[in-house]
Amino acid sequence: MNETTESQAFCTGMAVGINIFQQKVVMAQKNNEAIRIDGELYYVQSAKERLQDMVDKVCK
Repeated sequence: MNETTESQAFCTGMAVGINIFQQKVVMAQKNNEAIRIDGELYYVQSAKERLQDMVDKVCK
């Protein structure tokens, strides 16, 4: 494999990997599931969910 083809294959692999993880994060948010990163659990909120949380706190 020449250097240009190798570089293109690397870039394609990175793009595919990033896309897979983006899909994983979106699905976790839609299913209200945690994502484990370095042993810690994280939950992802949509902008609408975050705004609703802020409005709820202000209106208490």
